[in-house]
Amino acid sequence: MMLSDFFAHKRILLFSPQFFGYGQEIANKLRMLGARVDYFDERPGNDFMTKAVIRVNKSLMSKKIDNYYRRIISKLDIDCYDYVLFLNAEAISAKNLQILRDNQTKAKFIIYMWDSLKNKKYTLDLLPYFDLKHTFDKEDSQIEEYELHFRPLFFLDVYKDIGLTLENDIVDLLFVGTVHSDRYSLLMTIKEKCHELGKNVDYFMFFQSKKLFYLQKALNKAFRTAKISDFEFKSLTKDGLIQKINRGKVILDIQHTGQKGLTMRTIEMIGAKKKIITTNKEIMEYDFYNPNNIFCLDRDNIELKKSFFDNPYKEIDKAVYSKYSIGGWLQDVFSPSE
Repeated sequence: MMLSDFFAHKRILLFSPQFFGYGQEIANKLRMLGARVDYFDERPGNDFMTKAVIRVNKSLMSKKIDNYYRRIISKLDIDCYDYVLFLNAEAISAKNLQILRDNQTKAKFIIYMWDSLKNKKYTLDLLPYFDLKHTFDKEDSQIEEYELHFRPLFFLDVYKDIGLTLENDIVDLLFVGTVHSDRYSLLMTIKEKCHELGKNVDYFMFFQSKKLFYLQKALNKAFRTAKISDFEFKSLTKDGLIQKINRGKVILDIQHTGQKGLTMRTIEMIGAKKKIITTNKEIMEYDFYNPNNIFCLDRDNIELKKSFFDNPYKEIDKAVYSKYSIGGWLQDVFSPSE
């Protein structure tokens, strides 16, 4: 069945945190496929304090969260949705999720997690309320009691066009990301190794605020010689990110030390047909893995190979490529797990 046939005239209620616009992109794709989508933020606010409290102790914000969800639910027509989809559910309470289920008794409830559950302690209480449950983390999917289906992330359609403009590859190694955990020290070591090979780098190192930079500079010895001018405090627009990736020959991915699932950036580079250097050795277990295109780094012993930069990208199987598109992702997420 064509995706457009499946989603035509379906009514979908979508909740997603504001994470680089991916929730909106998913809503847009569903609408393009013929669905009618109502999209809400999964959190009652996106300021730093709200996000931090929800992550650490959301009971301190329970009244605000309850009021937020009950306002939304009170405005919904009863039993009007075919599907209710939550992305990275964390803020909503089990009680409000049950109220929503009682309001939409005909809907199939779906959850997709793009964070490991050990980083989302409140999500475990929510899992019993969903009919279909998916995760990007293979480790979480192997815990039987969670009943999670393993489904990696996706790339947006816009990344398909990047691979067609290879003449713009003028940066040997590109990194775009937030500076956290051991990223900065690794980035500096990798930069030095690249220079030894005669390769240039372009780093877009992002901090959420200058206060966080100065805090790191005071507490983390890796930042003692860091200059504030080396960092960015305003995130890239989608167009700005695409332009940077368009210029990169190889894209660098440094996953959080506690994360096993592949980052969105990694999957996006499958769509863009870009070579990847990554610290996440789990990538070797994926069906698109090709050592010609993907180089795994040992965090404790950084070594690079000039031949990896110099050898051309090798195309992957078309069916595998399609699987990681947003269309392939939607097809799997809305289908019952095998």
